[in-house]
Amino acid sequence: MLFGRFSLSLLVLCTLVASLEGLSHPSRLNRHMLNLNEYDTLKESRAPRASSQYRLPNDTAPESYVLELHSNIHQRDFAYTGTVTVQIRVLQATHSIVLNSLRVGIVSVSVRNANQNEIPIAGIVLDAEREMLTIRTNSELAQGAVYQLMIRFENVLRDDASGFFSTSYYADGEDRFAAVTQFQPVDARTAFPCYDEPGMRATFTIIINSGNDMKVHSNMPVASVKIVGNGIKQTRFQPTPRMPTYLVAFAITDGFVSTRTSLKSPPSTIKMELLAPPAAPASAQAFGLAKGAAALRAVEQYFNQSYELPKLDQLAVPSLYFSAMENWGLVIYAEPYLLYDEMTDTNRDKENVVATIVHELVHQFLGNLLTPHWWSDLFLSEGFATLYEYYLTSELEPSIRFKDTFTVEALQTALLLDSTFNIRPISYEADSRRNVERMFDIISYQKAGSVLRMFLHALGEQTFQKGVRRYINTNKGQSVTPDDLFASFQSAALEDAILPLSFNVANLMRPWIYQSGYPLVTVELHGEELLFRQEHYLNPDANTPSDRTWWIPITYELLSDGPAQRRQFWMPQGASQVSWTDSSLSEPDIPVLLNPQQTGYYRVNYDTNLWQRLIRRLNTDPSSIPPASRGQLLDDCFKLFLADRIDATVFFGLLQYVGQEIDAIPWTVALAPDNLGILRGALISDRSAFNAFSDFVASQMTNVFNLVRFDESSEDPHEIQQLRSAVIEWSCRMGLAACRTEALTRMLTDFAGTEPLPTYLRKSVYCGGATIASLEQLVTLWLRLETVTEARERSIIIDTLACTENAAFLDTFLESLFDPESIYLPGEWQWVLTAVYQSSAVGYEAFNRWLSGFTLDILLSFGNDPAFLNILADVNQRGDNIERYSELIQLLKQF
Repeated sequence: MLFGRFSLSLLVLCTLVASLEGLSHPSRLNRHMLNLNEYDTLKESRAPRASSQYRLPNDTAPESYVLELHSNIHQRDFAYTGTVTVQIRVLQATHSIVLNSLRVGIVSVSVRNANQNEIPIAGIVLDAEREMLTIRTNSELAQGAVYQLMIRFENVLRDDASGFFSTSYYADGEDRFAAVTQFQPVDARTAFPCYDEPGMRATFTIIINSGNDMKVHSNMPVASVKIVGNGIKQTRFQPTPRMPTYLVAFAITDGFVSTRTSLKSPPSTIKMELLAPPAAPASAQAFGLAKGAAALRAVEQYFNQSYELPKLDQLAVPSLYFSAMENWGLVIYAEPYLLYDEMTDTNRDKENVVATIVHELVHQFLGNLLTPHWWSDLFLSEGFATLYEYYLTSELEPSIRFKDTFTVEALQTALLLDSTFNIRPISYEADSRRNVERMFDIISYQKAGSVLRMFLHALGEQTFQKGVRRYINTNKGQSVTPDDLFASFQSAALEDAILPLSFNVANLMRPWIYQSGYPLVTVELHGEELLFRQEHYLNPDANTPSDRTWWIPITYELLSDGPAQRRQFWMPQGASQVSWTDSSLSEPDIPVLLNPQQTGYYRVNYDTNLWQRLIRRLNTDPSSIPPASRGQLLDDCFKLFLADRIDATVFFGLLQYVGQEIDAIPWTVALAPDNLGILRGALISDRSAFNAFSDFVASQMTNVFNLVRFDESSEDPHEIQQLRSAVIEWSCRMGLAACRTEALTRMLTDFAGTEPLPTYLRKSVYCGGATIASLEQLVTLWLRLETVTEARERSIIIDTLACTENAAFLDTFLESLFDPESIYLPGEWQWVLTAVYQSSAVGYEAFNRWLSGFTLDILLSFGNDPAFLNILADVNQRGDNIERYSELIQLLKQF
């Protein structure tokens, strides 16, 4: 499942907001769209945990289901009825059958033995808290025997894109409705009673009774269709392979368009169909279908494994909170993640579509063909899918630098989140609905993908691929645990002799899977000896000592005048430091680059001598260090400086090289909200410091701004097109005159409707234009709030007005919050205040003037509103913290 390759949210405290795959899977993340919000992830408990009451007992298990549903959604009736017949095997003699059920109305229950004799039922108990239905029988159910459980039920389609839900769309002048499923992780039980755990696999025969004109889809091909009277038809599907409930899917659609193809060449024959709402452009349908076919073949080839179902449908659905769901044979997508129209969509949209398709088709093997035994090991599904959505997509779209982008979007984002002490490890027992749902986070996706990528490089791509192929082939059709993966990697490593005989892959991987956090590796140079030290990297506010260590694959390069000389070894868990003698270090001033291409999941620090060597190389020959490594150096340097682990001289020295930088990867890192964004926010409380910072950044951005400019070109690399919005916003905010002048012109022509801006550029261009807009132009834009109702457009207007450096306008803007005829919607005062004081030093000063000049009005209007108190705390913190940047401020002023 993918949560929209989404926009990350970050805190200065290194906490982020993300959720299920639908928010950008937490897969592809746009580093420049981060907001300072709290990340609600599953924290690691330090207290003893009680045994879970959320899991089903192990005394019975399903072997097959026949699920028949009756829906009248074609009549806009959202109620439905159904019957589920489950063949169950008794694993341990019992008087109870326990399965999952929630929000389902039970009409009748019967239990029969193999001879079809009915077993008397003693009672039925529904436990809503544990989401379980217990059926007690008078007589004991014999171990090893098979029984038939039949439950008739009634229900209503949900409206929250979970379980069995309804969604609407507009076609042919009217609203139409479809019914679709989304069962992962624990919502099959809200559609019908079932054994709703990923480790319980069974076959499913789906039967849907629907209106004659409706189209019905499910995991398998249609077996039969018959008219059953009164405008109703019955569609029966072929039985599925054994699979868990969360992969069951069915949909009832009205007027969806269809595009088909057939893959007939080896390794398998597969019918593919793309289904979409009627308004979907034909070119967008063709693109999604073609990329799906190419991706499936690429995944089959990489895994050396044939897709096992006879068909694979891709269904585009409106109004989903997630980007896609990998249901076996019927993958469901939010429309923007399957349909790409080159006439209207951006290059980022194209990347999201291709990467999402690959992510979901990887799941057809890793997740569907073999499934994690429980949600605690979700990484066995989502970690691999996150890794391969970059690595395999780079094969399908070689012009897009997906492998380099991984470090920026996935790895560095995970490092940011994973530096708090109470964050959970990758594998962690989830013992409630809330905790199961919270497993779909950056740890299961980005961190797990990053750790797997690290072992891909540590073992070598060939050995890693061999291990994955063995893992799939050995365990297909089964539920798996991390030990199954470790065993397959161990076999491949032994076969290829790439590890010392005393090494065991399980021992190498377990610390990364079962411990939270990651190491900081610090390297010091002493003559011809390098001293490597590891420690658990934590945010400065952690205030909790940690002695955690890891098995770390150490790779470093000596950047001599010729080809880089690479060295590799394993730093043992339990060893706080190791030394490594290298005679090549006798060469004077040779730079040492640790963790090149950021293949390892750890941060790197150097002693001052080694930092200065790298800085000199970056300033004289930046291209001798690969772009991903330049981005890594920037990200590590920012974080280490903000954590007071390196001094301002080293940090400022590294920053000065970026004036020569024209590659998108390092600039994406530098301009991220968690890097330069933090400094900008910290320095706005001091006008002279902020001006010095702005002048410095503007001078460094001249080259990249001239490269990117405002207009897209078909010749632009994809990553440059994606960087354009951030470059425009930063260049204009920091005072680059050419940027501000052009932005104002573009803003006015867009406002007039003569030359509309691309949607993804509007916010940045409007902000840039507002910095020098006249009072009349600002007021004209401001008055649009009287008529604009759409939330996103209102937020753009408010943000734009806050970008101005016209102090008099900002004073009036803030005073308007007390206007009894206010044009603001309820709660928008928070947005206005935050946008103004966070925008610039001018805005920060305007906020403080407002605060001191309207004390009584503020008390009457906002009183002790918690949101206002939080704003005050943030404003005061910025002023209090300015002193810690004093050395950097002096360097900026001297520049």
